[in-house]
Amino acid sequence: MDCPQDPVGRDRQREETRRRVYLAALEIFRRDGFATCRIDDIAKLAAVSRGTFYFHFPTKVDVLVQRLREAECGVVKKLNAMPAGTRLAQVLDTTANAIADAWQGESKLVLDVAATGMRLAADALDREAEPVRAALTPFFRAAAERGELADLLPPEALTDFYLVNTLAAMVAWGGNPKLELRMMLQGVSTLFMTGAQGKARPGA
Repeated sequence: MDCPQDPVGRDRQREETRRRVYLAALEIFRRDGFATCRIDDIAKLAAVSRGTFYFHFPTKVDVLVQRLREAECGVVKKLNAMPAGTRLAQVLDTTANAIADAWQGESKLVLDVAATGMRLAADALDREAEPVRAALTPFFRAAAERGELADLLPPEALTDFYLVNTLAAMVAWGGNPKLELRMMLQGVSTLFMTGAQGKARPGA
């Protein structure tokens, strides 16, 4: 008789299948475009059934969400490694470089991922639900307390303003990938700091 499968092994196999489907979906998105690609082509490339795709990803958008979360994880790790008192200009430079590392070479995906990210952000009432937003906000608050930022807007609003402009730069790059994403994002950081800069308090 057949012995019961090891649950750990079964879980590992499920995760391996999910990863294979995920990578196949990204490859087909890049080849055919997100909007027009066929689930059957993804399933064929991953060597699974159409039903297996839907078991792991109810919609194509769920694949983009996973790609977005993976990229965000890398950015958050870089931010969390920085001391709490790091000057905001350095924080934004680190953020720009981390985002560029995550997306350089993905111009065919970034427009659809950006649209997905905007929908997720609009639906997230809790700041902590958006990883990069949650990681950046304390740095903006600390910078405001040190007088690095003008007090025209609360630091939370300035965090969102910076991220929206970063997203806009990514969308512009997606439309013209001949530009270097890193330079565009660093430009956003520089322009943001120039426009948002406040008068530092003595001793800050």
